[in-house]
Amino acid sequence: MGAREDLIAIPDEVLRNGSIGQAVLVFMDFKDAPKRWWTGFGDLAAGGQTWQGLGDLIGVSKIETSYAISAEKVTFKVASTAEMLALALAARSRVRDRRVIVSLQLFAVTDFNIEGSGFSNGDPIGSPIALYSGTMQRMPWSATGTTDRTISIECEGNFFRRNAAPRGNWTDADQKARHPGDRGFERLALYANGYETGWRVSG
Repeated sequence: MGAREDLIAIPDEVLRNGSIGQAVLVFMDFKDAPKRWWTGFGDLAAGGQTWQGLGDLIGVSKIETSYAISAEKVTFKVASTAEMLALALAARSRVRDRRVIVSLQLFAVTDFNIEGSGFSNGDPIGSPIALYSGTMQRMPWSATGTTDRTISIECEGNFFRRNAAPRGNWTDADQKARHPGDRGFERLALYANGYETGWRVSG
């Protein structure tokens, strides 16, 4: 059942009752350690899964919602726990290009006295409605002193590179995909940050 059908299935008197809250659900498919967080306290059962209240998730940047397909980037702030730092250090193998989904969940904030509604305070209403779907990319972190650390997760929407040609980057991986065995871009990363090499002329 899609989001539209799921909403239609909710009794109209429930939706118009004025006693409905909303929460944001965040799923991040870290390799070996998938995470499900929601912007509340305690555990929340919704969509057939259990979502951890806040957990290591601190903040989510602005998400553009419109009828047009969005290609915006989204950045998440996470707590500087040992687990999150380990993920940041192993971002290339455990984070990069892994799925992230942000959803909206409606829930009851009071006991409904509507016959047949079956909703009590704290019960989810309907299924999660996807707001953003994309992939995790970089996981930059910084440290100041011994206690001040910040960790972010940068994500790209599914349509972020929709206009890019397949294998159209000047990278070693793309070059080898185009021409297996070609080593022309193998050392390109060395020059990305202004690295210079000296050329010796003999004779």
